[in-house]
Amino acid sequence: MADIPKYNGTVHPEEWVKNVQAKCLLNNLRQEKDVLKMCKLNIALSISFPNEVNTLNELVKALKEHSTYDIYKNGCKEKLDQMTFEGGEGGDTTQFLADFRSLCDFAEINNPQEIKNRLLRTYSSNEFFKNEFSRRITGVTNIDEIFKLYSDVVSDSSRVIKYGPEYLIAIKHRETGKYLSSRELNYATGSKRQVVYAGEKILNENAWWYATCENPIPQKKPFQENKVLYDDVVYLTHNKTKATISFSDFYRSPKTSYAEVHCFAYAFANLRFVKTDYTNENNKTPYLKARDRVYIKTENEYILRSQDVTFDVEENPDTDKPDNKNNNSRTHTLQEVVGHKERVGKDDEWFIEKK
Repeated sequence: MADIPKYNGTVHPEEWVKNVQAKCLLNNLRQEKDVLKMCKLNIALSISFPNEVNTLNELVKALKEHSTYDIYKNGCKEKLDQMTFEGGEGGDTTQFLADFRSLCDFAEINNPQEIKNRLLRTYSSNEFFKNEFSRRITGVTNIDEIFKLYSDVVSDSSRVIKYGPEYLIAIKHRETGKYLSSRELNYATGSKRQVVYAGEKILNENAWWYATCENPIPQKKPFQENKVLYDDVVYLTHNKTKATISFSDFYRSPKTSYAEVHCFAYAFANLRFVKTDYTNENNKTPYLKARDRVYIKTENEYILRSQDVTFDVEENPDTDKPDNKNNNSRTHTLQEVVGHKERVGKDDEWFIEKK
């Protein structure tokens, strides 16, 4: 017979009885009277129970009526009071919520409002979580849904895109898998400003951007101020060169003759991120988040597009030298990025990533 765990008031009676049942099953003891006998033999002498206990349910009830059970429940509540969620890289939401819910069950806490209040205290140091969780659980009474919302908000707090050069993002073209990029090369035609293109399929220093917003929408709450919302008008700045994306009404792209998209230090496009149908189903929040699929649209209705169409740009590091013979020139073949006002399609979808 495998070791039967002793009952001394430090575990939940129902959990303990189930554990004994499992041990008995492993040893082919299936009759309730046999399991009950094993249970009675393994209860601490300090814990008394009536002689007329004849079923496992009656035993559980008797153990719950003993003073040790109240002590046990109070201990579970103390553990709940001390629980805090780490968040960030070290936060395991699944394990945390499993442990938290077990303690609630053991302490017989089943009031939705008490569970909400206790969950809120576990991560109150995170201003975004505190406000978002409070907002989303308003009116929710289903305990399963409360725990799911906790997980959702924790996930959002790590995935939401923020403003500023310390919060870099990458924007991948879904159809070709290449990243929106720029570098210190200029178009040979059109504006002759810094190129914007769809670069490698592997991230490199040319593919990092950051968002800024000079005029946030007035409805924003203080905890939302550094978060990118879908209603925000944003600027996208190339991290390496510090030039900002701009769309031209006048200059045409080198291959397909759509509106040219370039980077420039003294001009910028007012952009909005627009949810695709897929994102609309999976992101019910107002926040732009990592892994969202989006369209990128200007205030004058241009949509950012890329296709498997390439153009060439010459790089010549010695153009300032009078005796240069173009011996050091190098040709770069880049995938075109443009602005258009046609119907949106698969070539207009972009995938948001964060560093």
